[in-house]
Amino acid sequence: MSLSVRKRAKKGPKSLVKGKATRDAVVARALEIACKEGLAAITIGRLAKELRMSKSGLFAHFRSKETLELTTVEWAREIFEQHVLLPSGSVPEGLERLWKLCDSWLEHLEERVFPGAYFFTGAFFVCAGQRGAVSRSIVQVMEEWMRALKQAVKQAQKNEEIDPEADTSWTAFEVNGLLLGAYWAHSMGKWWAWEDGRTTILRKLQSLATKEVPSKAFDSVGAFRKYLKKRSG
Repeated sequence: MSLSVRKRAKKGPKSLVKGKATRDAVVARALEIACKEGLAAITIGRLAKELRMSKSGLFAHFRSKETLELTTVEWAREIFEQHVLLPSGSVPEGLERLWKLCDSWLEHLEERVFPGAYFFTGAFFVCAGQRGAVSRSIVQVMEEWMRALKQAVKQAQKNEEIDPEADTSWTAFEVNGLLLGAYWAHSMGKWWAWEDGRTTILRKLQSLATKEVPSKAFDSVGAFRKYLKKRSG
């Protein structure tokens, strides 16, 4: 191995680490901007100025605004999956998983996992019906979320926990609507919206529940959690 190759081998890993750190810093700031102002607010020029980089240096990492936007959406998707979708896999399918999905969705807003307003809600309303890779990527995340809700409802019906006559898809949309309502309420200054949102979800589940689920389980959010814990324990 020549001296020049050895030098490159030594510098290579450090260069890669530095390059990844720079790229991550750019995407992190892009995500923060998108969460507060929307994807349209992300520009190469703005990011270069805020991160004290040259436009050409930043452009070298992404090559286009679309690539930067897609990378930002992918980051947001990973965050959403980690904090909302993946935790539901730790509980049994059916009613318990449906509750876990809703609870985790509200929890990730409570904990401000995203550095601003909920990323996908605003982005979905902007991108739904539009063409392009970025719009498709955002819509796909929302489709994945709705599939998770629908599958949980469907399994709860198979488990005889939810009325089999209930429309599976529409029930999932109704639950999603209640979650969005809680988010809107909180955004309009109702600081208690998260707990009220959970109570509203609980009442919806109670209206759909079969006799397999004891009525006392719906006395409160705490009672429902105790019921699920006891059942799975």
